[in-house]
Amino acid sequence: WDGIGNGDFCETYVLVQDNMVQCDNADVASVAGFIETEESAPVEDVMVELSGNQFQSMSTKSDGHYVFEGMETGFDYTVTPQHDVFPLNGVTTFDLVLMSKHVLGTEPLDSPYKRIAADINRDGRITAMDAITLRRLILNIDLDFENNTSWRFITADYVFPDPLNPWLEEFSELININNLQERLAEENFVAVKIGDINLSAQANAQQVEQRTTKGMFYLDVANLELQAGSTYRIDFRADQIRDIQGYQLTLNLDPAAATVLDLGYGLAKAENFGLRYFEDGLIATSWNKMGVSNYSKEDILFSLEIEAKQDVRLSDILGISNRITLAEAYDQQDELLEVGIDFNDGAFAKTPFELHQNVPNPFRKQTTIGFYLPEGGETTLSIHDASGRVMKLIRGEFAQGSNQIQLKREDLGGSGVLYYTLTTGDYTATRKMILVK
Repeated sequence: WDGIGNGDFCETYVLVQDNMVQCDNADVASVAGFIETEESAPVEDVMVELSGNQFQSMSTKSDGHYVFEGMETGFDYTVTPQHDVFPLNGVTTFDLVLMSKHVLGTEPLDSPYKRIAADINRDGRITAMDAITLRRLILNIDLDFENNTSWRFITADYVFPDPLNPWLEEFSELININNLQERLAEENFVAVKIGDINLSAQANAQQVEQRTTKGMFYLDVANLELQAGSTYRIDFRADQIRDIQGYQLTLNLDPAAATVLDLGYGLAKAENFGLRYFEDGLIATSWNKMGVSNYSKEDILFSLEIEAKQDVRLSDILGISNRITLAEAYDQQDELLEVGIDFNDGAFAKTPFELHQNVPNPFRKQTTIGFYLPEGGETTLSIHDASGRVMKLIRGEFAQGSNQIQLKREDLGGSGVLYYTLTTGDYTATRKMILVK
């Protein structure tokens, strides 16, 4: 209190410990559980915090399990999971396809967890604003969720009053334990990866993402003979535009051979492009249909205005890659398609063999290495130090298309600059990564 009677108070705890000696009469208990997706995939490396009479924290293992032991009985505790990493994990334009079907009412999302995943801006509903926000992430315009976390966790025993409206009341995202008296082993959570509506996120290191493609989707472009100093307009069309629901890709124009002067819009508008690396000749694009549309193969998707720096053929300097946004398309049966360019004169450009930079880099606990295979087959990933000593070797059959492998710190040992090499068939590539203490 102060001199005129104003007062306030706070509560705190004093934890008395019998150091070096076992308290024979102490009553202790434990709290444990699993963190899994709605399809029962265990989620690894979730930071789980215990607060109350004691404070502890731990990360879930590959089986999604957590346990807190040695807890004094008779006190209140709270268990809270957190996992705000890799926002693009499991997020593609196909999620936008599913979101648009839900918004239009043609194919509503069939679980409350998927609806929570689609609420990108966390305002308790699914609208066009969520699609806009998610597309900005796909295009690398935004690097994380502004008003959300990468994962959310709902207590497994929570029953939604209305599964069609999971926001009808505030759902539980932590477990409160009052007057703990016994060992509790089923304090589980359902993990929801924000933006991942088709449940394709990699939840643990045991999962190896191998996606099978069912065909090709081509952008149609006239193969021009470019002359140095001249300016050209390149129109992109697609004969198959009626047969797909959407696509995403990174367009790659060799900056040493030509400069991109301008980007013109057609069916694809400004919001369908990511121009963070525009000056480097890299353009990310993500597009999907909204409702029933009478598109024609004559419709222009978009155009590029370029100035040639060399006398060169367009097909020699223009291609598709996964550098920013993975190249893929989706047909009317929800099947995955590869993406390429048809230059209308017998020349084709497909996504080449690519070994991506690991994410995150540098890293402490774990990292993900992505790669693209033009053809499926036996593939070897080796991790070695600067002296060439092999620290980890992974060999297996991987599918054509995009693949991912997760590495954990305990797989490598030590710290510092490491190198990883991917070998398959006639292709090989090496990149550098940094493991920090």
